[in-house]
Amino acid sequence: MAPTQYLLSSFLRKFETSYFVWCFSAGIIFFLIVCLKYSFGYDAFRHNQLKSYISSNSEIGTSHELNIIDLNIRIVENFTCFKTNRLFQVIRTTICVHNRTDFVSAYYYGSSIYEQDALHLLFRIFLKYQHLGLIDVGANIGTYTMFAAAMNHFVIAIECFRPNYMRIVKAIQMEKLQKNVILIGNALYSQLGLKLSLSQDPINIGGQAIYDSGPTNKSFDNPYVVKTMRFDDLLPIIKQTKMRSFLLKADIEGSEYHIFESGKQVLDYLDIPIIFMEWDKIRYHKARATNIIDFLTTRQYIATIDTCKQVNVTVPIEQWPVNIFWTKLNVSEIC
Repeated sequence: MAPTQYLLSSFLRKFETSYFVWCFSAGIIFFLIVCLKYSFGYDAFRHNQLKSYISSNSEIGTSHELNIIDLNIRIVENFTCFKTNRLFQVIRTTICVHNRTDFVSAYYYGSSIYEQDALHLLFRIFLKYQHLGLIDVGANIGTYTMFAAAMNHFVIAIECFRPNYMRIVKAIQMEKLQKNVILIGNALYSQLGLKLSLSQDPINIGGQAIYDSGPTNKSFDNPYVVKTMRFDDLLPIIKQTKMRSFLLKADIEGSEYHIFESGKQVLDYLDIPIIFMEWDKIRYHKARATNIIDFLTTRQYIATIDTCKQVNVTVPIEQWPVNIFWTKLNVSEIC
């Protein structure tokens, strides 16, 4: 073979080898990008889009009455924060607490997790359905919000009590989970923009109920004075996330009725396979409890104790369990 032909042949072989290696490498990179995009139920390519309105009120096309919390705000308070035990023997997060006398905080001082059994029941659904987000109504100091965000699920959290939601902000900052959470500092009610008072409980600092005695003239400098929102006021925010499927957790000290009274548009727009609701106080308000039952059963929800075992609906409402998992999933898929 002539030297020129040999050199040309050698060059072509090297070129073919290099081209193959380049194509193979490009394929691997593309595969990894696709995996990143679709893993853990969170679309990485939407990060910048979500970030643009998570921490900026002006970019959210909703009522100016909503108090969208800036998750990057400088925290001047010196909060006590704990790294939690592991959920599912894997997931840990941070919870910032009140003092030891607070009912919820006491769990973390004692190296436990508040409502751990309920968390296991609800969040095992996250393990099976990675695309789901969480709407956490009555987030308190953030147990459900922080664990869901740590599992890389998107969370819309509603918590009206400033000492609670500022602790959530601190925990989010410590875990660097700003991209996974929208936090709203309003009280859920049937009307938008009212100024109402909260009850005070020295042994349950983070768990307040709305006084239904009418609007107050007290200043918002008082943390027990809050501005109200309707559940339907979430709709513009939800639409901007491009998400249609969420779990709903509701624990607002007997005011859960207002979610359904003021949220028909959101509840009809979204696919919510499970609603986890505190029933402890609402069950003693028979008219409101009956309205919730009628609202949900007409939408094919079934009342369960643990997402699997149905509540005995023949017993009086006040004898129902303190927590209800309303589900419309096929039980065979999750039990």
